[in-house]
Amino acid sequence: MRIWFEALSRRDQVALLMLGGALVAWLFIQVVVIELDGRRAHLVRANQLLSEQLVRVDFKVEQLAVLRAGDGGRRVNLTQTLSQASDANGLAVKRLQPNSRGEVQIRFEGVAFDGLLRFLEQIEGSSGLRVMDASVISAGRDGGVNATLRVASN
Repeated sequence: MRIWFEALSRRDQVALLMLGGALVAWLFIQVVVIELDGRRAHLVRANQLLSEQLVRVDFKVEQLAVLRAGDGGRRVNLTQTLSQASDANGLAVKRLQPNSRGEVQIRFEGVAFDGLLRFLEQIEGSSGLRVMDASVISAGRDGGVNATLRVASN
């Protein structure tokens, strides 16, 4: 192989080396960069799923602590519960405002409708909260909504 390479003209040797370098660079990009990017996306999704699971476990621990305290659920921290549920569903809270009646008004702007439905299922199903009233309107993009909810504990 070496004898064959040395028998080539200088121009062909340089061209062959450049072609080999380009091939090595292409292989590096394909194997390392693109493969690692795919693994990174997979790890990000796995991390997000674990985070959501952790929030659900936190909700269950909070419910267990309330039940052990024996007050039937009156001591649930609404603002903390709503903040954790919105974080778990990837919803950015625009406003979180408690009122004098023990309710909390929460406002979302430009959030995914599917995420809002998961949020509602989580707070009413898992957390034992009650949505007193809700206002949901389109945010002007596909699947995006603006929502204002008034939430109270059961």
